[in-house]
Amino acid sequence: MPSLIDTPLMAAPAQLDHPAVIGEARDWTWREVHAQSLALAERLEPGSVVCNLCGSRLGFLIAWLALSRRGCLQLLPPSGGHADLLSLLKGSVHPVIVVDDAKLLQPQWAEHARCLVHGPDSAIAPPSDAALAWAPDWDAPSVRLYTSGSTGAPQPQLKTLAQLARGAVVLGAALDRETPGGLAAVRRIVCSVPPQHMFGVEASVMLSLVAGIPALDSRPLLPADVRAAFDKCPQGAAWITTPLHIRALVQSGQALPHCRLVLASTMPLAPSLAAQAEALVHTPVVEIYGSTETGALALRRAARGIEWHALEGVRIEPQGRETRVWGAHFPSPQFLPDQVEVDLAAGGFRLQGRHSDLLKIGGRRASLAGLNLLLQDMPGLADGVFFLPATGAPTERLVLVQAGATPDRATALRWLRERMDPVFLPRTVIQLDRLPRTDSGKLPHAALEQVYACWLAKRRSTGHFEFGFEFQVPADHPSLPGHFPGQPIVPGVLLLDRVLEALQRRTGRDSARVSQVKFVSALRPDETAQAVCRIDGQRVRFRVTALRGGAIDPIAQGLAELAAEAQEGEPA
Repeated sequence: MPSLIDTPLMAAPAQLDHPAVIGEARDWTWREVHAQSLALAERLEPGSVVCNLCGSRLGFLIAWLALSRRGCLQLLPPSGGHADLLSLLKGSVHPVIVVDDAKLLQPQWAEHARCLVHGPDSAIAPPSDAALAWAPDWDAPSVRLYTSGSTGAPQPQLKTLAQLARGAVVLGAALDRETPGGLAAVRRIVCSVPPQHMFGVEASVMLSLVAGIPALDSRPLLPADVRAAFDKCPQGAAWITTPLHIRALVQSGQALPHCRLVLASTMPLAPSLAAQAEALVHTPVVEIYGSTETGALALRRAARGIEWHALEGVRIEPQGRETRVWGAHFPSPQFLPDQVEVDLAAGGFRLQGRHSDLLKIGGRRASLAGLNLLLQDMPGLADGVFFLPATGAPTERLVLVQAGATPDRATALRWLRERMDPVFLPRTVIQLDRLPRTDSGKLPHAALEQVYACWLAKRRSTGHFEFGFEFQVPADHPSLPGHFPGQPIVPGVLLLDRVLEALQRRTGRDSARVSQVKFVSALRPDETAQAVCRIDGQRVRFRVTALRGGAIDPIAQGLAELAAEAQEGEPA
C-alpha cells in the first residue's frame, strides 16, 4: 500500500518527531510511541491472541502497534466484564491480556490468560529511523472486534490491517471535504469514545495513524471536561463523540473553543439536536453511518438534511428488507439489516429503519428507533429509551426506561402525547440512576431485558404490578338477544366479569368487591377490548378501552379489592 508509506503507521522518518499523543504531564512523539511498541513486542510470542485492555490512549496505541508488529491477533472486547472476556478467550491457545495499569487487572483473569502490564517508560532511548522501519503483513487477520449486542449477542468481526488503513483513508478524505479549512485545520483529536469500539478504532486510532493527527491522552465525558480538553487545543481539534455526549453538551450550554469538527456515531442523531449543537459550537456536526462489519459507509450533516452520502468507493443497494453494500475497506458484499431508500436526485439515500425494529401495536406501526429519536428532544430528560418487553402478549405496550434528571411522569406523557400515536405511549416508566450503556453508548438488548425483569420481580414481590389482556364477547352470547334488541351492546356486568376472571387467574385471589366503576361508552359484540389492571397490594385499578378509527376510546374504569387471603397456588 504505497499511499501509506509516508504515514506515522509505517514509522515514516518525516513523521517520527511529530507529536503522537498529548498527555497531561508531557507529549509523546511518534518515535517514542514506536520505541515503546518495540519494547512490548519483545515480550510477546508471534501469532499470539492478545486482548488489548489498555485504559489510556497512549497505552492502547503502544499495544496496538506492538501487536501489529509482532503479527498477533488483537481482541477488542465489547466490554471489560469478566464473563464477556472469558467467552472471548475461550478456545484461544495461550491467550494474553495486556493492560497499561495494574489496577485494570482482575485477579481471576490470571487463571485463563497470561496477564501483562506494560506502562509507557520514558527511560527507553528512542532508536534510529532504520530500527523503527517495519513491513506489516497487510492482509493477515489483525484485529477481532465485536458487534455491540444492541440487537442480540455480540458477533466477532475479523479485520486486516489493510482494511482498517483503507477505511481511515477513505474516511479522512470525506472529512477533509466536510471540515472548514480541510482536515489540515484539525491539529488534535479529542475522543470521548473508547478505542476498543469500531468507531473509536477508525476515527481516533487509525485516522491518527494515517493522517498524522495527534490525540489527547484523556477521554473526556462530562461537558466541563470536554470544554477543558478543547482549551488545551488552540491549534484546532475534532471531537469524536456520540449523540449522548452531544445532548449533554447542549443541555449544559458549554461552548467548545477551537473546535473544527464534531464527528458522531454509535446511535442515530436527531436533526434538531444536531442543529442545536452546531449553533453552540459554530462548526459542522457530522454523523457516520456504518457498522462493525464494514466500518464507515456514509456521512451526513443532519442539521442540513437527512440524506446520507456514501464514502468514496462505497456502493449501497436496497435488497428487500436488507441493504447490500460494497467497499474496498471491508469484505464485500455485506448485508446490513437496515432498509434504505435511494434518492437519485439528491445523490444519496435515506434510512427507513429495520424490519426487526418495526413495532405493531393496536393495528398501528412505528419504528422503535424513530420513537427513540423523539427522546433526544424531550426537555429535562437526561437519558432515556423505549423498550418493548418480549412477552408476546397482544396488549403489551412500550416501557420508558429513563435515568438521571427527568421530567415527572405526567409532564413526560403529555409531551409525548403531542408527538406520537397514543397506542405507543408508554404504560410503564422505569427510573434508574443510569442506563446500562456500554462505553461506546450502546444499549445491549439483553441489558434492557434484565432491567425490565428486575423491575417486574421487585414490583411483584411487593404486590405492585400491572398486566393487560384482550377479550371479545361473541355476538351469539346468550345475554345479548334481550339487551337492546336490534342494536345489542355488551352488558356492563359481563364486562366486569371478564376483568374479575382475569384478576383471579393472574393473582390466584378472588375479588372481595368492586368499590367503584364508571361506564363511559358501550362495548359492541365481537369488538376487541383491551383491559389493563394495576395492582397495588389489595387494591386494583382497571381500565377497559377499544381502538376505534385510530383513537383509543374508553369503555369503563374502576376500582376493585382483592380478597386478603391468597388461594392455593402461586401468583402467575
